[in-house]
Amino acid sequence: MKIEKTNLNDCYILTPNVPEDERGYFSVPFNIEEVEKLGFYKNFQTNESGNSKGILRGMHFQDTPDTQTKIVRVINGAVIDVVVDMRKDSSTYGQYTSALLTKENWKMLYVPRGFAHGFLALEDDTRFQYFVDNIYSPKKDGGILWNDPEIKIPWEQWCKEYGIQFDQIMLKEADMKRPRLKDCNVNFYSKYRYLVTGVTGQLGYDVVRELNSRGIYDVLALGSNEMDITNKRRVEDIIRSYQPEIIIHCGAYTNVKNAETEEGKLLAHNINVMGTRNMVRAAEDVDAKFIYVSTDYVFDGKKGTPYEIQDATNPLNVYGQSKLLGEEIAKTYSKSYIVRTSWVFGSHSKTPNFIENILKQAQTKDKLTVVNDQLGSPTYTVDLAKFLVDLSATDAYGLYQAHNEGYCSWYDFAAYALQEAGISTPIEPITSNTYPSSVERPMDSRMSTTSLSENHFSLLPEWENAVKRYIKEKK
Repeated sequence: MKIEKTNLNDCYILTPNVPEDERGYFSVPFNIEEVEKLGFYKNFQTNESGNSKGILRGMHFQDTPDTQTKIVRVINGAVIDVVVDMRKDSSTYGQYTSALLTKENWKMLYVPRGFAHGFLALEDDTRFQYFVDNIYSPKKDGGILWNDPEIKIPWEQWCKEYGIQFDQIMLKEADMKRPRLKDCNVNFYSKYRYLVTGVTGQLGYDVVRELNSRGIYDVLALGSNEMDITNKRRVEDIIRSYQPEIIIHCGAYTNVKNAETEEGKLLAHNINVMGTRNMVRAAEDVDAKFIYVSTDYVFDGKKGTPYEIQDATNPLNVYGQSKLLGEEIAKTYSKSYIVRTSWVFGSHSKTPNFIENILKQAQTKDKLTVVNDQLGSPTYTVDLAKFLVDLSATDAYGLYQAHNEGYCSWYDFAAYALQEAGISTPIEPITSNTYPSSVERPMDSRMSTTSLSENHFSLLPEWENAVKRYIKEKK
Protein backbone atom coordinates (compact mmCIF):
# COMPACT_ATOMS: atom_id res chain seq x y z
CA MET A 1 0.00 0.00 0.00
CA LYS A 2 1.29 3.42 -0.97
CA ILE A 3 0.86 6.17 1.65
CA GLU A 4 1.08 9.80 0.47
CA LYS A 5 1.01 12.87 2.70
CA THR A 6 -1.47 15.66 2.02
CA ASN A 7 -1.22 19.33 2.97
CA LEU A 8 -3.09 18.52 6.23
CA ASN A 9 -1.40 17.06 9.28
CA ASP A 10 -2.10 13.32 9.78
CA CYS A 11 -4.28 13.06 6.64
CA TYR A 12 -3.11 10.71 3.88
CA ILE A 13 -3.99 9.33 0.45
CA LEU A 14 -3.75 5.55 0.42
CA THR A 15 -3.36 3.51 -2.75
CA PRO A 16 -3.49 -0.27 -2.47
CA ASN A 17 -1.51 -2.64 -4.63
CA VAL A 18 -3.95 -4.17 -7.16
CA PRO A 19 -2.47 -7.11 -9.08
CA GLU A 20 -4.41 -7.95 -12.24
CA ASP A 21 -4.34 -10.81 -14.74
CA GLU A 22 -6.63 -12.22 -17.44
CA ARG A 23 -9.13 -13.29 -14.79
CA GLY A 24 -9.47 -9.84 -13.26
CA TYR A 25 -7.95 -8.50 -10.03
CA PHE A 26 -7.62 -9.22 -6.33
CA SER A 27 -7.07 -6.42 -3.79
CA VAL A 28 -6.87 -5.91 -0.04
CA PRO A 29 -8.19 -2.34 0.46
CA PHE A 30 -5.66 -1.49 3.17
CA ASN A 31 -3.04 -3.08 5.40
CA ILE A 32 -4.50 -3.01 8.91
CA GLU A 33 -1.10 -2.95 10.59
CA GLU A 34 -0.06 0.10 8.57
CA VAL A 35 -3.25 2.08 9.20
CA GLU A 36 -3.13 1.21 12.92
CA LYS A 37 0.22 3.01 12.99
CA LEU A 38 -1.49 6.03 11.48
CA GLY A 39 -4.12 5.94 14.24
CA PHE A 40 -6.94 3.78 12.83
CA TYR A 41 -8.11 1.81 15.87
CA LYS A 42 -9.88 -1.08 14.16
CA ASN A 43 -12.40 -1.62 11.36
CA PHE A 44 -15.46 -1.31 13.57
CA GLN A 45 -17.91 -1.27 10.69
CA THR A 46 -18.17 -0.57 6.96
CA ASN A 47 -20.78 1.87 5.59
CA GLU A 48 -21.84 2.58 2.02
CA SER A 49 -23.89 5.28 0.31
CA GLY A 50 -25.37 5.48 -3.19
CA ASN A 51 -25.28 8.84 -4.97
CA SER A 52 -26.43 10.51 -8.16
CA LYS A 53 -24.31 13.05 -10.01
CA GLY A 54 -24.44 16.42 -8.23
CA ILE A 55 -25.15 15.13 -4.74
CA LEU A 56 -23.06 16.87 -2.10
CA ARG A 57 -22.70 15.27 1.31
CA GLY A 58 -21.00 17.19 4.10
CA MET A 59 -19.34 18.54 5.97
CA HIS A 60 -19.84 15.93 8.71
CA PHE A 61 -18.14 14.70 11.88
CA GLN A 62 -18.95 12.91 15.14
CA ASP A 63 -18.23 14.73 18.40
CA THR A 64 -16.30 13.25 21.32
CA PRO A 65 -16.29 10.68 22.78
CA ASP A 66 -17.61 8.94 19.64
CA THR A 67 -15.30 10.51 17.09
CA GLN A 68 -14.31 8.29 14.18
CA THR A 69 -11.29 7.78 12.00
CA LYS A 70 -12.44 7.01 8.44
CA ILE A 71 -10.86 5.42 5.41
CA VAL A 72 -13.05 6.27 2.43
CA ARG A 73 -13.10 5.11 -1.17
CA VAL A 74 -15.28 4.88 -4.27
CA ILE A 75 -16.30 1.42 -5.50
CA ASN A 76 -18.26 2.76 -8.46
CA GLY A 77 -18.28 6.20 -10.09
CA ALA A 78 -16.23 9.18 -8.90
CA VAL A 79 -16.19 11.92 -6.25
CA ILE A 80 -14.22 14.94 -5.17
CA ASP A 81 -13.59 14.06 -1.53
CA VAL A 82 -12.93 16.89 0.91
CA VAL A 83 -11.84 17.12 4.56
CA VAL A 84 -11.26 20.05 6.92
CA ASP A 85 -8.90 19.95 9.90
CA MET A 86 -10.94 21.00 12.97
CA ARG A 87 -8.28 20.24 15.61
CA LYS A 88 -7.65 23.50 17.42
CA ASP A 89 -4.02 22.77 18.24
CA SER A 90 -3.12 21.67 14.70
CA SER A 91 -0.92 23.87 12.50
CA THR A 92 -3.35 23.09 9.64
CA TYR A 93 -6.50 24.00 11.63
CA GLY A 94 -9.22 25.44 9.38
CA GLN A 95 -7.58 24.24 6.16
CA TYR A 96 -8.99 21.73 3.67
CA THR A 97 -7.62 19.14 1.32
CA SER A 98 -9.33 17.34 -1.56
CA ALA A 99 -8.78 14.20 -3.60
CA LEU A 100 -10.31 12.74 -6.73
CA LEU A 101 -11.46 9.24 -5.82
CA THR A 102 -12.61 6.99 -8.67
CA LYS A 103 -13.28 3.33 -9.25
CA GLU A 104 -10.34 3.29 -11.64
CA ASN A 105 -7.64 5.04 -9.59
CA TRP A 106 -8.26 2.97 -6.42
CA LYS A 107 -7.26 5.89 -4.20
CA MET A 108 -8.61 6.19 -0.66
CA LEU A 109 -8.52 9.12 1.77
CA TYR A 110 -7.47 8.56 5.37
CA VAL A 111 -9.55 10.94 7.53
CA PRO A 112 -8.33 11.28 11.14
CA ARG A 113 -10.51 12.03 14.14
CA GLY A 114 -11.22 15.71 14.51
CA PHE A 115 -11.82 16.31 10.78
CA ALA A 116 -15.01 17.29 8.96
CA HIS A 117 -15.66 15.20 5.85
CA GLY A 118 -17.75 15.56 2.70
CA PHE A 119 -17.81 14.82 -1.02
CA LEU A 120 -19.34 15.82 -4.34
CA ALA A 121 -20.54 12.95 -6.57
CA LEU A 122 -19.31 13.42 -10.14
CA GLU A 123 -21.22 10.56 -11.80
CA ASP A 124 -24.54 8.79 -11.48
CA ASP A 125 -24.57 5.51 -9.55
CA THR A 126 -21.58 6.55 -7.47
CA ARG A 127 -21.15 4.16 -4.57
CA PHE A 128 -19.10 5.53 -1.71
CA GLN A 129 -17.66 3.31 1.03
CA TYR A 130 -16.54 4.22 4.55
CA PHE A 131 -14.41 2.08 6.87
CA VAL A 132 -14.82 3.53 10.39
CA ASP A 133 -13.20 2.68 13.71
CA ASN A 134 -15.98 3.67 16.11
CA ILE A 135 -19.72 3.22 16.51
CA TYR A 136 -22.15 5.62 14.80
CA SER A 137 -23.78 7.85 17.42
CA PRO A 138 -26.74 9.96 16.20
CA LYS A 139 -26.53 12.13 19.34
CA LYS A 140 -22.93 13.04 18.49
CA ASP A 141 -23.58 13.67 14.80
CA GLY A 142 -22.45 17.13 13.77
CA GLY A 143 -21.15 19.23 10.92
CA ILE A 144 -19.92 22.58 9.68
CA LEU A 145 -21.26 24.73 6.85
CA TRP A 146 -20.36 23.15 3.50
CA ASN A 147 -19.51 26.52 1.91
CA ASP A 148 -17.95 28.29 4.91
CA PRO A 149 -16.48 31.43 3.28
CA GLU A 150 -13.40 31.35 5.51
CA ILE A 151 -12.44 27.81 4.44
CA LYS A 152 -13.00 28.55 0.74
CA ILE A 153 -13.66 25.05 -0.60
CA PRO A 154 -14.00 25.56 -4.41
CA TRP A 155 -17.25 23.64 -4.92
CA GLU A 156 -18.41 25.96 -7.72
CA GLN A 157 -15.14 25.53 -9.63
CA TRP A 158 -15.42 21.73 -9.42
CA CYS A 159 -19.03 21.82 -10.59
CA LYS A 160 -17.99 23.74 -13.71
CA GLU A 161 -15.09 21.35 -14.30
CA TYR A 162 -17.31 18.25 -14.17
CA GLY A 163 -20.44 19.59 -15.86
CA ILE A 164 -22.65 20.09 -12.79
CA GLN A 165 -25.03 23.02 -12.41
CA PHE A 166 -23.82 24.67 -9.20
CA ASP A 167 -27.25 26.03 -8.29
CA GLN A 168 -28.73 22.55 -8.72
CA ILE A 169 -26.46 20.52 -6.46
CA MET A 170 -28.43 18.29 -4.11
CA LEU A 171 -27.74 18.99 -0.43
CA LYS A 172 -29.63 17.88 2.64
CA GLU A 173 -31.53 20.74 4.26
CA ALA A 174 -29.79 20.21 7.62
CA ASP A 175 -26.39 20.61 5.94
CA MET A 176 -27.40 24.02 4.59
CA LYS A 177 -27.89 25.26 8.18
CA ARG A 178 -24.69 24.02 9.79
CA PRO A 179 -22.58 26.56 11.72
CA ARG A 180 -19.37 28.00 10.36
CA LEU A 181 -16.18 26.46 11.73
CA LYS A 182 -15.50 29.48 13.94
CA ASP A 183 -18.97 29.12 15.51
CA CYS A 184 -18.85 25.34 15.93
CA ASN A 185 -18.94 24.39 19.62
CA VAL A 186 -16.67 21.33 19.60
CA ASN A 187 -13.20 20.76 21.00
CA PHE A 188 -11.07 18.57 18.74
CA TYR A 189 -7.38 18.23 19.41
CA SER A 190 -4.51 16.24 17.94
CA LYS A 191 -3.62 12.85 19.28
CA TYR A 192 -1.88 13.35 22.62
CA ARG A 193 0.52 11.28 24.67
CA TYR A 194 -1.11 10.37 27.97
CA LEU A 195 0.51 9.29 31.21
CA VAL A 196 -1.87 7.59 33.65
CA THR A 197 -0.94 6.74 37.24
CA GLY A 198 -2.69 4.19 39.44
CA VAL A 199 -3.38 1.84 36.53
CA THR A 200 -3.74 -1.15 38.88
CA GLY A 201 -6.71 0.57 40.55
CA GLN A 202 -10.27 0.58 39.28
CA LEU A 203 -10.29 4.18 37.98
CA GLY A 204 -6.84 4.10 36.36
CA TYR A 205 -7.74 0.85 34.62
CA ASP A 206 -10.94 2.32 33.14
CA VAL A 207 -9.20 5.54 32.09
CA VAL A 208 -6.75 3.51 30.00
CA ARG A 209 -9.60 1.39 28.63
CA GLU A 210 -11.51 4.55 27.67
CA LEU A 211 -8.47 6.02 25.90
CA ASN A 212 -7.94 2.79 23.98
CA SER A 213 -11.62 2.68 22.97
CA ARG A 214 -11.12 6.05 21.28
CA GLY A 215 -8.15 4.78 19.32
CA ILE A 216 -5.60 6.43 21.61
CA TYR A 217 -2.78 4.01 22.26
CA ASP A 218 0.07 6.40 22.98
CA VAL A 219 -0.52 5.86 26.69
CA LEU A 220 2.06 5.22 29.39
CA ALA A 221 0.07 3.52 32.16
CA LEU A 222 2.00 2.98 35.37
CA GLY A 223 1.42 1.33 38.73
CA SER A 224 3.37 2.10 41.88
CA ASN A 225 5.81 -0.74 41.20
CA GLU A 226 6.78 0.94 37.91
CA MET A 227 6.82 4.54 39.11
CA ASP A 228 6.97 5.26 42.83
CA ILE A 229 5.50 8.76 42.86
CA THR A 230 7.17 9.48 46.21
CA ASN A 231 10.53 9.15 44.44
CA LYS A 232 11.03 12.63 42.96
CA ARG A 233 13.98 11.65 40.76
CA ARG A 234 12.15 8.62 39.34
CA VAL A 235 9.07 10.72 38.51
CA GLU A 236 11.18 13.39 36.81
CA ASP A 237 13.15 10.85 34.77
CA ILE A 238 10.05 9.06 33.46
CA ILE A 239 8.05 12.17 32.64
CA ARG A 240 10.98 13.99 30.99
CA SER A 241 11.72 10.89 28.94
CA TYR A 242 8.13 10.25 27.81
CA GLN A 243 7.14 13.94 27.43
CA PRO A 244 3.37 13.44 27.93
CA GLU A 245 0.99 16.21 26.92
CA ILE A 246 -1.61 15.04 29.47
CA ILE A 247 -1.21 13.39 32.89
CA ILE A 248 -4.23 11.82 34.59
CA HIS A 249 -3.20 11.20 38.18
CA CYS A 250 -5.38 8.40 39.57
CA GLY A 251 -2.75 6.98 41.92
CA ALA A 252 -3.50 7.56 45.61
CA TYR A 253 -3.43 6.07 49.09
CA THR A 254 -7.11 5.31 49.80
CA ASN A 255 -7.15 3.11 52.93
CA VAL A 256 -9.23 5.48 55.07
CA LYS A 257 -9.11 3.36 58.22
CA ASN A 258 -5.41 2.53 58.09
CA ALA A 259 -4.54 6.18 57.42
CA GLU A 260 -5.39 6.88 61.08
CA THR A 261 -2.45 4.73 62.26
CA GLU A 262 1.05 6.17 62.53
CA GLU A 263 2.27 4.09 59.61
CA GLY A 264 -0.82 4.86 57.51
CA LYS A 265 -0.64 8.56 58.25
CA LEU A 266 2.92 8.64 56.93
CA LEU A 267 1.92 6.69 53.81
CA ALA A 268 -1.07 8.96 53.13
CA HIS A 269 1.12 12.05 53.43
CA ASN A 270 3.95 10.67 51.31
CA ILE A 271 1.68 9.40 48.50
CA ASN A 272 -1.22 11.86 48.45
CA VAL A 273 0.76 15.00 49.30
CA MET A 274 4.44 14.60 48.45
CA GLY A 275 3.71 12.23 45.57
CA THR A 276 1.23 14.69 44.10
CA ARG A 277 3.77 17.48 44.52
CA ASN A 278 6.31 15.45 42.55
CA MET A 279 3.77 14.78 39.80
CA VAL A 280 2.67 18.43 39.55
CA ARG A 281 6.21 19.75 39.38
CA ALA A 282 7.15 17.20 36.72
CA ALA A 283 4.01 18.10 34.72
CA GLU A 284 4.95 21.76 34.92
CA ASP A 285 8.47 20.90 33.76
CA VAL A 286 7.17 19.42 30.47
CA ASP A 287 4.16 21.77 30.16
CA ALA A 288 1.66 18.89 30.43
CA LYS A 289 -1.98 19.21 31.41
CA PHE A 290 -2.56 17.67 34.85
CA ILE A 291 -5.74 16.04 36.20
CA TYR A 292 -5.86 15.39 39.94
CA VAL A 293 -8.61 13.10 41.25
CA SER A 294 -9.83 14.16 44.70
CA THR A 295 -12.65 13.12 47.03
CA ASP A 296 -15.84 14.12 48.82
CA TYR A 297 -13.93 13.50 52.06
CA VAL A 298 -12.53 17.03 51.87
CA PHE A 299 -15.90 18.07 53.39
CA ASP A 300 -17.14 17.40 56.94
CA GLY A 301 -20.67 16.45 55.83
CA LYS A 302 -22.41 18.93 58.16
CA LYS A 303 -23.85 21.37 55.61
CA GLY A 304 -27.14 19.53 55.15
CA THR A 305 -27.40 20.29 51.43
CA PRO A 306 -25.15 19.33 48.50
CA TYR A 307 -21.74 20.99 48.54
CA GLU A 308 -20.85 23.50 45.85
CA ILE A 309 -17.24 23.79 44.69
CA GLN A 310 -16.86 27.14 46.47
CA ASP A 311 -18.00 25.79 49.86
CA ALA A 312 -15.49 25.65 52.70
CA THR A 313 -13.64 22.38 53.15
CA ASN A 314 -13.08 20.71 56.52
CA PRO A 315 -11.89 17.09 56.29
CA LEU A 316 -12.61 14.90 59.33
CA ASN A 317 -9.88 12.29 58.85
CA VAL A 318 -6.28 11.89 57.72
CA TYR A 319 -7.23 10.57 54.29
CA GLY A 320 -9.43 13.62 53.57
CA GLN A 321 -6.75 15.96 54.90
CA SER A 322 -4.09 14.43 52.64
CA LYS A 323 -6.30 14.67 49.56
CA LEU A 324 -7.14 18.31 50.32
CA LEU A 325 -3.43 19.12 50.59
CA GLY A 326 -3.04 17.44 47.19
CA GLU A 327 -5.73 19.76 45.83
CA GLU A 328 -3.86 22.80 47.14
CA ILE A 329 -0.68 21.65 45.40
CA ALA A 330 -2.51 21.03 42.12
CA LYS A 331 -4.05 24.52 42.29
CA THR A 332 -0.58 26.07 42.12
CA TYR A 333 -0.20 24.84 38.52
CA SER A 334 -2.04 26.82 35.86
CA LYS A 335 -2.75 23.76 33.67
CA SER A 336 -4.42 21.64 36.33
CA TYR A 337 -7.92 20.22 36.66
CA ILE A 338 -9.11 19.02 40.08
CA VAL A 339 -11.98 16.52 40.05
CA ARG A 340 -13.70 15.55 43.29
CA THR A 341 -15.65 12.32 43.20
CA SER A 342 -17.30 9.93 45.66
CA TRP A 343 -18.24 6.32 46.48
CA VAL A 344 -16.26 4.90 43.57
CA PHE A 345 -16.87 1.40 42.19
CA GLY A 346 -15.47 -0.39 39.15
CA SER A 347 -14.83 -3.85 37.80
CA HIS A 348 -11.04 -3.83 38.14
CA SER A 349 -9.84 -3.54 41.72
CA LYS A 350 -7.24 -5.18 43.92
CA THR A 351 -9.75 -5.21 46.78
CA PRO A 352 -13.53 -5.78 46.54
CA ASN A 353 -15.58 -2.60 46.16
CA PHE A 354 -18.78 -1.89 48.09
CA ILE A 355 -21.06 -3.71 45.65
CA GLU A 356 -18.84 -6.78 45.56
CA ASN A 357 -18.73 -6.90 49.36
CA ILE A 358 -22.52 -6.67 49.61
CA LEU A 359 -23.11 -9.37 46.99
CA LYS A 360 -20.56 -11.64 48.64
CA GLN A 361 -22.05 -11.21 52.11
CA ALA A 362 -25.52 -11.89 50.74
CA GLN A 363 -24.35 -15.35 49.69
CA THR A 364 -23.35 -16.35 53.23
CA LYS A 365 -25.56 -14.37 55.61
CA ASP A 366 -29.25 -14.73 56.45
CA LYS A 367 -29.67 -10.97 56.77
CA LEU A 368 -27.62 -7.87 55.97
CA THR A 369 -27.48 -4.60 57.88
CA VAL A 370 -26.32 -1.39 56.20
CA VAL A 371 -26.27 2.20 57.46
CA ASN A 372 -28.92 4.52 56.10
CA ASP A 373 -27.87 7.82 57.67
CA GLN A 374 -24.79 8.46 55.52
CA LEU A 375 -25.61 10.16 52.22
CA GLY A 376 -23.62 10.56 49.02
CA SER A 377 -23.41 9.57 45.36
CA PRO A 378 -22.04 6.33 43.88
CA THR A 379 -19.64 6.77 40.96
CA TYR A 380 -18.99 4.14 38.29
CA THR A 381 -15.38 4.36 37.11
CA VAL A 382 -16.45 3.70 33.50
CA ASP A 383 -18.51 6.91 33.52
CA LEU A 384 -15.95 8.95 35.44
CA ALA A 385 -13.18 7.84 33.07
CA LYS A 386 -15.17 9.13 30.07
CA PHE A 387 -15.54 12.51 31.74
CA LEU A 388 -11.85 12.72 32.63
CA VAL A 389 -10.83 12.02 29.03
CA ASP A 390 -13.38 14.52 27.71
CA LEU A 391 -12.09 17.10 30.20
CA SER A 392 -8.50 16.52 29.15
CA ALA A 393 -9.35 17.57 25.58
CA THR A 394 -10.26 21.08 26.76
CA ASP A 395 -8.49 24.01 28.34
CA ALA A 396 -11.23 24.38 30.95
CA TYR A 397 -8.85 24.17 33.90
CA GLY A 398 -10.15 24.42 37.45
CA LEU A 399 -12.17 22.59 40.09
CA TYR A 400 -14.97 20.12 39.30
CA GLN A 401 -17.24 17.75 41.18
CA ALA A 402 -18.22 14.66 39.21
CA HIS A 403 -20.24 11.58 40.16
CA ASN A 404 -23.21 9.68 38.83
CA GLU A 405 -26.34 11.78 39.15
CA GLY A 406 -28.61 11.43 42.18
CA TYR A 407 -28.04 10.82 45.87
CA CYS A 408 -28.64 7.88 48.17
CA SER A 409 -27.65 6.25 51.45
CA TRP A 410 -25.35 3.24 51.70
CA TYR A 411 -28.49 1.24 52.48
CA ASP A 412 -30.21 2.44 49.29
CA PHE A 413 -27.06 1.65 47.32
CA ALA A 414 -26.85 -1.88 48.72
CA ALA A 415 -30.57 -2.62 48.35
CA TYR A 416 -30.56 -1.57 44.69
CA ALA A 417 -27.47 -3.67 43.94
CA LEU A 418 -29.10 -6.75 45.48
CA GLN A 419 -32.28 -6.13 43.51
CA GLU A 420 -30.38 -5.83 40.21
CA ALA A 421 -28.37 -8.96 41.00
CA GLY A 422 -31.58 -10.89 41.68
CA ILE A 423 -30.59 -11.68 45.27
CA SER A 424 -33.41 -11.86 47.83
CA THR A 425 -31.38 -11.80 51.05
CA PRO A 426 -33.17 -9.47 53.51
CA ILE A 427 -31.45 -6.16 54.20
CA GLU A 428 -32.13 -3.94 57.20
CA PRO A 429 -31.28 -0.23 57.58
CA ILE A 430 -29.33 0.78 60.70
CA THR A 431 -27.78 3.97 62.07
CA SER A 432 -24.05 4.61 62.13
CA ASN A 433 -23.87 4.53 65.91
CA THR A 434 -24.99 0.88 65.88
CA TYR A 435 -21.40 -0.10 65.08
CA PRO A 436 -19.18 2.89 65.98
CA SER A 437 -16.16 3.34 63.70
CA SER A 438 -12.65 4.32 64.72
CA VAL A 439 -12.63 6.76 61.79
CA GLU A 440 -14.87 9.82 61.57
CA ARG A 441 -16.46 10.13 58.12
CA PRO A 442 -18.75 12.77 56.61
CA MET A 443 -22.39 11.83 57.20
CA ASP A 444 -23.70 13.82 54.23
CA SER A 445 -21.10 14.20 51.49
CA ARG A 446 -23.51 15.00 48.67
CA MET A 447 -21.87 17.24 46.07
CA SER A 448 -23.44 19.46 43.41
CA THR A 449 -22.37 18.78 39.83
CA THR A 450 -23.31 22.22 38.47
CA SER A 451 -19.63 22.75 37.64
CA LEU A 452 -20.10 20.24 34.80
CA SER A 453 -23.11 21.83 33.17
CA GLU A 454 -21.73 25.34 33.66
CA ASN A 455 -18.69 24.29 31.63
CA HIS A 456 -20.80 22.56 28.94
CA PHE A 457 -19.97 18.98 29.97
CA SER A 458 -22.61 16.26 29.98
CA LEU A 459 -23.72 15.04 33.39
CA LEU A 460 -22.87 11.45 34.27
CA PRO A 461 -25.79 8.96 34.08
CA GLU A 462 -27.97 8.36 37.16
CA TRP A 463 -26.37 6.13 39.80
CA GLU A 464 -29.09 3.46 39.42
CA ASN A 465 -28.29 3.19 35.71
CA ALA A 466 -24.60 2.85 36.56
CA VAL A 467 -25.21 0.06 39.07
CA LYS A 468 -27.39 -1.79 36.57
CA ARG A 469 -24.68 -1.64 33.89
CA TYR A 470 -21.96 -2.66 36.34
CA ILE A 471 -23.83 -5.75 37.51
CA LYS A 472 -24.69 -6.69 33.94
CA GLU A 473 -21.01 -6.44 32.99
CA LYS A 474 -19.95 -8.57 35.97
CA LYS A 475 -22.40 -11.29 34.96
